[in-house]
Amino acid sequence: MKKNVLLLSIILIASFLFTNNGYCEEDTYYARCNLKVIKGNYITWVNWQAAPTFIPAGTKLRVTKAGNKATLENVKTGSSYELDIGADGDVFLEKFVTKKPLNIKKFPKNVQANIRNAVAKIGMTKEQVYIAMGPPTKISRGKTNTMIYEDIMGADLWIYARRRFGKNIGVAFDPNTGKVNRTEGIWGK
Repeated sequence: MKKNVLLLSIILIASFLFTNNGYCEEDTYYARCNLKVIKGNYITWVNWQAAPTFIPAGTKLRVTKAGNKATLENVKTGSSYELDIGADGDVFLEKFVTKKPLNIKKFPKNVQANIRNAVAKIGMTKEQVYIAMGPPTKISRGKTNTMIYEDIMGADLWIYARRRFGKNIGVAFDPNTGKVNRTEGIWGK
């Protein structure tokens, strides 16, 4: 009987330690793309390209979900950010973060530089543009706020909002190769 009580106590203590501290392995994600930060610590689905700072693609994050909000904490720095994930929750969240580690070093040096500078250039793939600029505001079929990652990746025209009243940024992909064949409104050409 004492053995059972001791074993049960150990299980309860371990359960408390690993579930109530706000962090467990399934909460670990990586930034799927450069996440634009506005108003200090807010990541918006519009993903304004004129945002002054961003969380680099591949950054390891602790994600805590509560209702229609998610808190993304940079594991390395402890900085915390807020993301409105809406009623779709995980489906929406997965446009911004992924469970798989992301490493841009697998791409050519010029593409790595474009990703670090958060720009799309002719010849980049859809994956590379997504990593660099994040989810577009619109695709050829409409607004992306309710679309999943796979829906966005299937489109050949992506439109990004530069800022609220600024000119939009357009990125067109060749339907045969899936690579950028035209950009409009990209800074730093």
